[in-house]
Amino acid sequence: MCARYLGFVLLIWFAGVTHAQNENVCRAPVLDEGYYVPEKETYFLKEELTYACDSGRKPVVEGWWATSRCEDGNWVHKPQCIDQNACLPPTISHGKYDKAEDGWYKEQDSILVQCDDGYECKGNSSPSCRSGTWSPLPVCERRRDSCSEPPKISHAVIIHQYKEVFSEGSEVQYECEEGYTRKGNNIIICEHGQWTAGPTCNESSADQGPPASDTDVQPEGGDRRESGAGSGKQPEGAVCVVDPARYAGYGFAVAQPAYMREGEEKYFSCTGRDRHIYVQCANRRIYLGRCCDGYEFQHFPDCRRMTLLTTQPF
Repeated sequence: MCARYLGFVLLIWFAGVTHAQNENVCRAPVLDEGYYVPEKETYFLKEELTYACDSGRKPVVEGWWATSRCEDGNWVHKPQCIDQNACLPPTISHGKYDKAEDGWYKEQDSILVQCDDGYECKGNSSPSCRSGTWSPLPVCERRRDSCSEPPKISHAVIIHQYKEVFSEGSEVQYECEEGYTRKGNNIIICEHGQWTAGPTCNESSADQGPPASDTDVQPEGGDRRESGAGSGKQPEGAVCVVDPARYAGYGFAVAQPAYMREGEEKYFSCTGRDRHIYVQCANRRIYLGRCCDGYEFQHFPDCRRMTLLTTQPF
């Protein structure tokens, strides 16, 4: 009885092994108007063959002969002979175009080349296939107003997929490491080939927080009244305005427009008791945190985490 059971188990195991091996082998390819060596019925995993094509035909890859490899039951690449006047997919650095379903292009086929962000097309953007070669292919050159990768800032990361080149007007956002507080604008912009000024991430301390009241707030470089805050008059050099009619929904407790100079940072009173909101004017735009009290400013970094509010008309 035991011997019969053991034989049954071994039979199942052998069948499983055989099935797995069969899944990894490749059958001989069907190659019209061509030939290959070695010529066999089946090929094992990683085994290779070499093929060439008859007169007037060529492999579907570069060269007059090609090599294919058996990978998990499929040929990589699939051996194929195409017309000698057909074209293979071109390589265009920093450019892209629609790929042909068959992996190659017939004579007189054309493609539309589009350059990556930050690059511009030089030459014919719609080359065509002629006698097995492409009419002069375009070149994607980097634009003069594009920017390289954003600057590295200690204790910060960028919330954006990595790229080597960014187009004019691109924006990226920094976020500080846990336990560090950001000072300055967390969003930088690519302008004329240069990035605007970014933030710094400083180690958080327990004594950071807003002043006790809005009247005690002193902007960098002088008294609040000198910057026009609360006066209703636009001072010379002001580039940002906090309009209570437009921003009432954000919790500002201001009765008339308050003006800010470029790079200026200050706290404004909120409608909630003993609560303030941190506001910054950068790149002619207003960025703000959220309304918090003194305890929240000390313990919750998002109170100063800046969000773009709007583009100012000045």
